[in-house]
Amino acid sequence: MIPQIWRFGALLILLIAAAGFMVSSTVRWAENDEETTETLYQVSTIGALLDGVYDGVEEFGTLTDHGDTGIGTPGALDGEIVILDGEVWQIRGDGSVRQIDPATRAAFAAVTFFDDDISFELNGPVSLPELEAAIEDALPSWNYPVAVLVKGEFANLTARSVDAQTEPYPPLVEATASQHVFTFNRTAGALVGFYLPPYMAGVNVRGFHLHYLSDDRTGGGHLLGCTADRVRVSLDTTPYFRLVLPGNGAFAGADLAGDRSDEVDAAERGGAR
Repeated sequence: MIPQIWRFGALLILLIAAAGFMVSSTVRWAENDEETTETLYQVSTIGALLDGVYDGVEEFGTLTDHGDTGIGTPGALDGEIVILDGEVWQIRGDGSVRQIDPATRAAFAAVTFFDDDISFELNGPVSLPELEAAIEDALPSWNYPVAVLVKGEFANLTARSVDAQTEPYPPLVEATASQHVFTFNRTAGALVGFYLPPYMAGVNVRGFHLHYLSDDRTGGGHLLGCTADRVRVSLDTTPYFRLVLPGNGAFAGADLAGDRSDEVDAAERGGAR
């Protein structure tokens, strides 16, 4: 006959196990939910772009299932992409802006469902280094990816885009050497992009990676410089990260080893840092 205390202990263990099952089920459900809205979803890597891997990976129409805000580039490096409010805008090498065909595939992209965690306003003139410093000062930690959205007026702004490349694709540094630079004076619009911790170098651009789209949807591109006048800065920390790698031979054969920070700076920031 089992002593009363043993029966009580067995019952207590069963209750704890049951409670643990319910808690763990709830935690898994909550984590899955968080990964839906607090995830940086990325297609390919900046290292792959450096090596000329420009084949399309995922359709933009599907990409927006994973985020309503972000940046990227289409297959063949055909211009710059801004994803804002769930709409995908392409700024081509000639400076023209259009909504992209949802069936077009991204060679590289990063998106998230934007949720304003931190926000503040700045009155200019504020240079790009000053804007980046203000954002860094507002971050509770520099160790998490952060989606960045800056809306308002800019006294001046410089952006670039590139023409579609043809195979065999050149490395990114060569492709951006013939970039088209656009200058905007007294323009209103949005800077969209991300702050990435230094340890993510090679996977994405370390530091800030921002694209611009004007409010009237007539101009934009990869941000090279700006002077902000009156802007509202919104930040969304994305503690979850999901990476989708290309499944083609070009990526499999790419040389992605080593420190290529100088190449990233040359391609993404015009060598300035």
